[in-house]
Amino acid sequence: MPAATTAVIVDEWPLVRLGIAQAMRTAGVRVAGEAGQGEEGLGKAAASDPTFLVVGALRDMPVVDLVRRAAARHVVVLLDRPGRDELTAVLSAGAAAVLVRSSRPEEIADAVVRVEKGERVVAPMLLPLLVGAVTPADDDEPAAGGLTRKEVEVLTRLAEGLSNREIADAMYVTPATVKTHLAHIYAKLGVTGRQEAIARAVALGVLA
Repeated sequence: MPAATTAVIVDEWPLVRLGIAQAMRTAGVRVAGEAGQGEEGLGKAAASDPTFLVVGALRDMPVVDLVRRAAARHVVVLLDRPGRDELTAVLSAGAAAVLVRSSRPEEIADAVVRVEKGERVVAPMLLPLLVGAVTPADDDEPAAGGLTRKEVEVLTRLAEGLSNREIADAMYVTPATVKTHLAHIYAKLGVTGRQEAIARAVALGVLA
């Protein structure tokens, strides 16, 4: 990661900011500033123009408002047991990564590295909240990643935790057809398994 990569950390708890700072150093990111409130964090971000703005718990404004107003190139958000509405709102506002506040420093560091490479990251434990928030595509107009409407539908069922047989029953097709769809999905997304497929779909914007 380039030496000029910097971050401003915003969280009301000093110990949390300390842990995030450790994660940033692990990822090769220099901490350009810290703040305990959203308005203060926005001011420091405007002054230092950081690559990342890492946002945790705030008292003075909703996190989604800070994401919308952020001047940083990438915004990483740490949420505490979010609901689907909060998660989709934060993603729609432009967050590059959404993790949980209990994430380990190495998990935050990994997310930062992936975001810098152009991915969009959502913590695996939050992915089920995005079920039903898939953006469908017409068969003649592939979604991101080149997925067809049917493949996006299979991906949605996949995120629901359905087995191949259950997906087949829900879509009124044979299990063999589902296996074919899965093979195409994995190939198009460059993954080898279900969880990877869902995570990659989020990174590409197919999910939320």
